[in-house]
Amino acid sequence: MRIMITGGGTGGHTSPALAIIEELQRRDPRLMAQWVGRRGGLEARICRARSLPFRPIPVAPWPRRKGPRMLWTAAVVAAGVARGYLYIKRFRPDAVLGVGGYISLPLILAAQRVGLPTFLHEQNKRLGVANQLAAKRASRLFLSYEGTLGEYAEECARVVGNPVRSAFFNPPEQVAARRVFDLAPEDPVVLVCGGSQGARTLNHAVRDALQRLERNETQFLWITGPDYAAEARTTAAGMPIRTEVLPFTDKMDAAYAAADLVVCRAGASTTAELAAVGKPAVLVPYPYATENHQQDNARAFEEAGAARVIDDADFTGDVLVQQLRELLPAREEREAMARQARTLAQPGAAEAIAEAILSDLFETVSKPSS
Repeated sequence: MRIMITGGGTGGHTSPALAIIEELQRRDPRLMAQWVGRRGGLEARICRARSLPFRPIPVAPWPRRKGPRMLWTAAVVAAGVARGYLYIKRFRPDAVLGVGGYISLPLILAAQRVGLPTFLHEQNKRLGVANQLAAKRASRLFLSYEGTLGEYAEECARVVGNPVRSAFFNPPEQVAARRVFDLAPEDPVVLVCGGSQGARTLNHAVRDALQRLERNETQFLWITGPDYAAEARTTAAGMPIRTEVLPFTDKMDAAYAAADLVVCRAGASTTAELAAVGKPAVLVPYPYATENHQQDNARAFEEAGAARVIDDADFTGDVLVQQLRELLPAREEREAMARQARTLAQPGAAEAIAEAILSDLFETVSKPSS
């Protein structure tokens, strides 16, 4: 089978795509896949690391307000659709899978115009703009939540959850995971991660907390995002707390496994991964997410007893230190939080999507012509 995948920009889009690709490859070892995305984007970096064929396409985010920029964006999207036609003609895929974000729109539109089956996945409670534009002509729309908001044909929609790579359900042992990141085996580890691009609030809180914590209280695995890594390394170098700074890692399963506590945003993929690995967390929702969906994700974890939630405006170095000094010594509380996190996991999402794609394509191929 040949399949093209499109979407990216953030881990919230790329993580589900990788989970679905893994499952399709498990079911069809001869699968030929090609990822179409933004040149220099996160998806391009992931493809390089995993030796996945990657094709760049012109993309631009759709403006939230009417104005001259809309004409320029429309021209870029049109150029992207034209490039998408070319890639489809060359690769001859059986289907196109879109995982959302403006990056996915040009190829999905091109595929729909030539009559290719298109499969979409939506990670959030409300359909994103790209999925809203493409949903009406999609073969199937896979949803993460019941009652997803937006216009789409209900007969083609199915709630499956947010796909998570199998590695998160089978992470390495904690000691082995700590060796991956050169962390000491005995002291507690706090993983701080603001997503693929980093989070200024979280980074500044860690920077300030490092000046208040004492040696051996904890150690940090600090994933800063690409723009803050150099400054973070300079800050950490003079501190008594052992701190491993990374701009990004494609070994997030090991990063979670190494940690006793996770401090992070509350994006759909992040919370799905936390549930899969079963880790207690301090969640700091990004306040400007569309429809404030991160707040909803975080409160669901809080209500389940799996996380503490702190608003972005309130999250400081002092607050971080307070949370660490309360939670790290409280092993029973952290273990209870971990158990509750696992109750929110949806381990069958990638399998359900792969099964539906293969089933639909098989039925199309095997259906006798009239």
